[in-house]
Amino acid sequence: MQVRLLFRALGMLILFCPLAAQQVQRIPQPLVSTSTARERADYFLKQGNADSAVAYYRLWTAANPRDTTALVSLARLLASRGAWSDAQETLSSAASAGLSNLAAIEQDTLLASILRTPQGRLIRLRIERNATELASYPIRYARQERIGRYRVLFPPGYDPLQRYHLVLLLHGNGNEPLMMLRWAKALDLQRAIIVCPEAPYVKVAETIAQGRLRLSAAGEDLPAPDSMNPTIVELSAQWYRTVLDDAERTLPIVKGSLPIVVGFSQGGFYAQVLATRYPDRIRAAVLLAPSYYAWGGITERLENLRRYGIEVLHVHGRQDPIVPIQTGWLIAELYRRAGVNYTLFEFDGEHWIPDSVTSRIGQWITERCQ
Repeated sequence: MQVRLLFRALGMLILFCPLAAQQVQRIPQPLVSTSTARERADYFLKQGNADSAVAYYRLWTAANPRDTTALVSLARLLASRGAWSDAQETLSSAASAGLSNLAAIEQDTLLASILRTPQGRLIRLRIERNATELASYPIRYARQERIGRYRVLFPPGYDPLQRYHLVLLLHGNGNEPLMMLRWAKALDLQRAIIVCPEAPYVKVAETIAQGRLRLSAAGEDLPAPDSMNPTIVELSAQWYRTVLDDAERTLPIVKGSLPIVVGFSQGGFYAQVLATRYPDRIRAAVLLAPSYYAWGGITERLENLRRYGIEVLHVHGRQDPIVPIQTGWLIAELYRRAGVNYTLFEFDGEHWIPDSVTSRIGQWITERCQ
């Protein structure tokens, strides 16, 4: 009995020290009981609690001094608080531990300034040497299966005993589902359940720099050769289709109804990929300032949209600096040549969709959810 009590006391000591008890109590209970210091640090970073994040990153990196990602996160937090000497020392530790991604540090406005100091130039040289060493271990690529996540937006007055139409919402490059789901509320879809999957690849540098999850379906951080772009597109499309399969199986969806896919920016590109590859699974597509890439295999499959009667609504800002309206015109020409039931709606604005246009999109979708 005394031995059990001793181990229990030691466990509590490890759990709470060296951090104040009030910090630990602010963590969700499941995280307190099962998480590592690294997971707690990441949690507090996302919550914007810099003090607690720094404390847990210090605890973690003291025990795991080779975790370069955690060290970079800690260095950035320290720099953001004006602790430049500590930030420089931590970044130096990351370089000594094997940090090799110089581009990610140079693109970070806080950490890049450290590289311009005399000590920072030595850190740069160490990172460059690490990159040279890393190049001596060639990378190979293979297909990977894993578990992904998607979020669900239920309509107002949702009743699990009723049946609803399904809308698949795809976010853009560097975004995440929450941003799109907040926007989707303004669609005011009374008879539809909206599902928004996370794109399958994490943009590591952006996630660290911004302290928020940044995702993409293009795998930029792999970094794979351009020859693999078609394979990446195919696998990302398969993931989005898997989300459709799961939603139709587990949510109260109208039997026999086909989903509408809505995609913003890169998500608009993938909305086209899905509709042209799986035309028997899609009712209609809404493209919001969509990007367009030749390796997507869209052009050669546009005939599928006409054959299956898939309607396409394309919404694009005339002053869009991210995906220029000229790209929208190119898409329009391709779709019209293929005889697709296609509508291009231009608005005065940039990349994001304004509220006045959002309401029109909602009406368009509602008419097809009858």
